[in-house]
Amino acid sequence: MVVLFQRGPESAESDGADRHGAGPHAEAAPDGPTIEQVVRGRMVRAFFQPVIHLDSGDVVGYEALARGPAGTTFESPGPMFAAAAAAGLAWELDLVAHAAAFRAAVEARLHPSTAVFINVATPSSAGPVPPDLMPALALARARLRVFMEMSERSLSADAEATMLGIERARAAGWGIALDNVGVTAASLALMPFAYPDVVKIDVSLVHEQTHPYAPRVMNTVTAHAERTGASIMAVGIESEAHARTARGLGAELGQGYHFGRPAPLAGQLIPREPQHEIHLIAQRPAVDPKATPYQMATAGRPALAVTDQVLAALAGHIEQRAGLDPDPTVVLACLPKNQMISGEPIAVLQMLARNASYIGALVGELPSIGVPDVHLVRLDDNDAMRRELTMILLGPHYSAMLTARRQASVTGGYAYRLVYDRTTVEQAASVILRRINKASLS
Repeated sequence: MVVLFQRGPESAESDGADRHGAGPHAEAAPDGPTIEQVVRGRMVRAFFQPVIHLDSGDVVGYEALARGPAGTTFESPGPMFAAAAAAGLAWELDLVAHAAAFRAAVEARLHPSTAVFINVATPSSAGPVPPDLMPALALARARLRVFMEMSERSLSADAEATMLGIERARAAGWGIALDNVGVTAASLALMPFAYPDVVKIDVSLVHEQTHPYAPRVMNTVTAHAERTGASIMAVGIESEAHARTARGLGAELGQGYHFGRPAPLAGQLIPREPQHEIHLIAQRPAVDPKATPYQMATAGRPALAVTDQVLAALAGHIEQRAGLDPDPTVVLACLPKNQMISGEPIAVLQMLARNASYIGALVGELPSIGVPDVHLVRLDDNDAMRRELTMILLGPHYSAMLTARRQASVTGGYAYRLVYDRTTVEQAASVILRRINKASLS
């Protein structure tokens, strides 16, 4: 089993430790074992909270939550994972927690169609899998329907590593769930790249007091669900009123104390087979990693001739839209001349970053002074994209790509395409992002 990741926020009780690092009990627990003893002794238990189909009330899955030794400081996941991080044991503790959840799910004889959600954070390449944990992890791949649950914080904070982890999970046949959607704007913009099977709406959206950004979040989530067939899950449901609100927001799945608190599976009534299976959405066609945005834009469509001045004007319009778009956006570019297609200096990207959720650019040479909040990567010398100029703007409801190559004819100018087809734009964006990821993780 090669698809293993670090843990992410599993509930409000662990959120502080996840965001702020080691807590007050990071070195040792005064009323119990040390964190080294917890990890090396595999002293982690798995609790499970049911996931409900809102219309039928059927249990269709469970979220696995880690607990340390009962009656100790490390019983709570927050102090336990914070202490493990401080001791350099986060990777191993994560594997121990996942293995405990997988063993419990298999022992409870969960039906293969019942979803098991496991929490992860930014994917890590740290260390091999300990031999004693490999059987449980391999069994999960063979017998369980696992959904890797990514926090939107990891997606917005480390998009490169997170996307690599998602690719590995997909290769293992796992589903992807995106948690806490709506807490930050970045997760909304990066959703097309995560391409989640399940989108979990932030808890504030299902409480009595509607979140001020609820319309924006739900517009984005609904658009993704309609385009892909993804399921919407509302979390934090604590009453029937919350459940009704969740249905009104378009959620078909629900989770919260109203349906059950986290507990060992041994004490829960396990359904034999869910009537409403959580499906994996159809994956997009694979993209040739060596393809370029210009090749994608001109496949089956002839390039058009344009002067330098007109191309600059077209690019200026997209740059302006990126700076003013009311929705969270992703801006990606290929700028081998180290300047914007409009002719403006590359530092313009810093201004766009104030409004965009993520900005990345492939450049001819890395500038001596970096551009704050912008991911810059030098193009390989033999990369075909060194002959191209590309600007991509991708938001929840708007997509555009301008891509061009210098013409070799005596008339000069460029051959270009301006593309608004979302599928083509997303594929081209993934090509640029993959190059950025590769360079950032190497």
